[in-house]
Amino acid sequence: MAQNRQETRALLLMVLMALWLAAYGYSVYYGLRTDPTGDGFTRGLNRVTGFLGWQGVAGILAFACFGVGRSFPKGSDIRRISAVPLGMAVALILGLTAWSIWKMA
Repeated sequence: MAQNRQETRALLLMVLMALWLAAYGYSVYYGLRTDPTGDGFTRGLNRVTGFLGWQGVAGILAFACFGVGRSFPKGSDIRRISAVPLGMAVALILGLTAWSIWKMA
């Protein structure tokens, strides 16, 4: 019974990681391949909002991956891998914040 529960959690984590990877990848694709719209200052804002929107979806899935991964034993590889999406989300937030501060200075 316990082995079945562990396998179910592993399958759930794999599905969540696949969904996260799809959302993360699509955000990059959307940002690069969408034609910019608008005039003047707001030209291309649709690309930025689309990218950040899909990154928001990926961030929610990253938290879900992290939460499911906490149910595995400490120090296990699957637990460490489950933290990768959240680490990438935090790195993106820190990078965008640093870039914004740098541009304002």
